[in-house]
Amino acid sequence: MRTQPSHSQPDYGVDAPGMIRFLVLAALLLSPVALWLLVSLHLTGIAIWLLANACICLGEALAMLWTSRVGKLREIRRLLDRLVLCGDESVLDVGCGRGMLLVEAARRLRSGHATGIDIWSTRDQSGNNPLATQENARLAGVAERVSIVTADARQLPFPEASFDVIVSCLALHNISGEQGRRQALREMVRVLKPGGRIAILDLAHVKQYARDLRELGMDLLVLGRPSWRVFPPVRMLLARKPLISQEDSAPTPTTA
Repeated sequence: MRTQPSHSQPDYGVDAPGMIRFLVLAALLLSPVALWLLVSLHLTGIAIWLLANACICLGEALAMLWTSRVGKLREIRRLLDRLVLCGDESVLDVGCGRGMLLVEAARRLRSGHATGIDIWSTRDQSGNNPLATQENARLAGVAERVSIVTADARQLPFPEASFDVIVSCLALHNISGEQGRRQALREMVRVLKPGGRIAILDLAHVKQYARDLRELGMDLLVLGRPSWRVFPPVRMLLARKPLISQEDSAPTPTTA
């Protein structure tokens, strides 16, 4: 008997929910104050300035919501297109959250497998927990190609040279301190196979990631310009681990 497919779609939550709530609240508070100043005290200049800031706050909140639901998915697909996965890779998603990048990578695998790790911070993503990620993988039809592990990026629980591809989207900037982020990159390089690739999308510190990866012996392939298709804008970084030694000449970076 054939099982009827589910019509439910994965729900990847909202990024930075606290910031979105703050922006909406700021807009709601500034608007009536501005109107009161305009109508009661006739302070036109201050009122217009407050209304303008209320509109900016609301616009940023809406842009962040759109990015969480639509824009981020488009950027993730661009990133995966640049990777050109063969389908048999072992993929690690560092800071997988509710699984948008993890699931999209798994969709492109046939005999390969995708593993996601996270510490499940609900400050960084609404409703962030491993059960939600597993459910999204099930709804997307890729549960058999996905594993979920609770782990800190700065101490990955995997042997050296475990993965062909390591990806990360809007996660590394949440690690506190430059040393902490560098340690996470060091761990990513450690568990990456020779010839494997690292692909990162992030909104901050991307140039520093590129410098750190070079110092760790990686060949930089792509350091993209900020993409304003999402808010806040993100940059793409692709790097490859040399097959033999760090002395091989590094290819000239291209622009995404």
